[in-house]
Amino acid sequence: MRRLSAALTVAGAAAVLVAGCSPTPSHSVLSSSAASTSPATVSSTAVAAPTSSSPTSTSPTSSKKSSEPLPDAAAILKESGSATAELDSVHLTMSVTGNIENLPITALDGGVTQVPDSAAKGYAKIAYRGAPAYVEFVMFGGDLYVSQSPRRWVDYGPADNFYDAAKILSPDTGLADLLTDFVDPEVSGRETIDGEQTVRVTGEVSAAAAKKIVPQLKASKRTLCTVWIQETGAHQLVQLELASGADDAVQMTFSNWNQPVIVGKPRV
Repeated sequence: MRRLSAALTVAGAAAVLVAGCSPTPSHSVLSSSAASTSPATVSSTAVAAPTSSSPTSTSPTSSKKSSEPLPDAAAILKESGSATAELDSVHLTMSVTGNIENLPITALDGGVTQVPDSAAKGYAKIAYRGAPAYVEFVMFGGDLYVSQSPRRWVDYGPADNFYDAAKILSPDTGLADLLTDFVDPEVSGRETIDGEQTVRVTGEVSAAAAKKIVPQLKASKRTLCTVWIQETGAHQLVQLELASGADDAVQMTFSNWNQPVIVGKPRV
């Protein structure tokens, strides 16, 4: 399966937005992994479109010897599914390639939580009036809030109309459910992704499971899916790729498992 590159570099946007865009004094909308540099304006370099020079570091082998037996695919998927179902929060980087209709958010970098309720915050590339916009976002209470300048937030209405990243940790309909839905999974190798030693599992998932993660996917039958799972330790899900057709795909990379993410409702 063709690999995708990770999409986002947020170093250029963090400080100018957080300086005046916190929803309340006690709730920061700055992602826990955002950089601390401070440009004067938000530019198109704040969130980069997918390119061949990915900020996600991958290598074809991990420190595990290539001669060592690979783990059983069904077993490691089950263990990863259990670990994912117990997550309270995670950092998500998402990129889109091709043309997925009705998916205006084509790149995203931010924190996701389900404590106390499902919410997300960070930075995104979003289609706006026919052109890409590079914005800070908050998904709270099922709605999407967007800011392009300090102290100015706009309520865009239901996040489902764009992409509701806050739902990916739902134990019933989120990533954990997807990991239990694989058909004929196969461990196809080892890779190191952003320092995490992983095994790559390939297979297919049902159209229903795929659309729970990305509702905008035109999945009408089993969908190709590849996941990268920590080979040892908690077996956390490190990366996944859903391919809908030859050219349309979504890649998500995960990190900072269970590190606190605090999201507040912006003032509009």
